[in-house]
Amino acid sequence: MHRYRCPLCGTTSPRYLTLAGAKRHGADHRDNRHGGDHPDGEHIIHGAAYAAPRGGEWTAVVVLLVLVAIGLLYKLG
Repeated sequence: MHRYRCPLCGTTSPRYLTLAGAKRHGADHRDNRHGGDHPDGEHIIHGAAYAAPRGGEWTAVVVLLVLVAIGLLYKLG
């Protein structure tokens, strides 16, 4: 799991399944709160705890499941 941390605001994002999700959250935060500037000390927190996918990450999970289902149907047919 990955989380974006902004020490200037004292905020930490929700957990993201992918590093790209946490980085995207950080970019949105910088644009909305800091005019695109990078606060000193901002970083991504890496952790191993599992959390369910969120937001657009569900799309990747659904696509993968559909492809697996199609593959199984093709194999059985």
